[in-house]
Amino acid sequence: MNNVDKFLALFSEFDMIVIPKERTTKTKKEFNVTATQVSQAKSDLEKELRRLTNEYKRARRSFKHNKISRQELFDFEWRIHELQEEIRRIEEGDGV
Repeated sequence: MNNVDKFLALFSEFDMIVIPKERTTKTKKEFNVTATQVSQAKSDLEKELRRLTNEYKRARRSFKHNKISRQELFDFEWRIHELQEEIRRIEEGDGV
């Protein structure tokens, strides 16, 4: 008995009704962003990146002392990566 048959046997009492949703086409909204807003956003992200980098350094020390888990340390690394990607997009003009 494969997994599909097991699933169907366990949930044979349930009926599944699928109703198609009406699709509406929305036009992509264009945002008018000034150069000042772009530079402000970039500086805010860089400030957040510096703060998070310092927090990451403290988290690495905590990890060495077994106070936080590897997953928590990875979360810090991932957030730093996300901020770096956002800054890169702004510099390239994709995030605007």
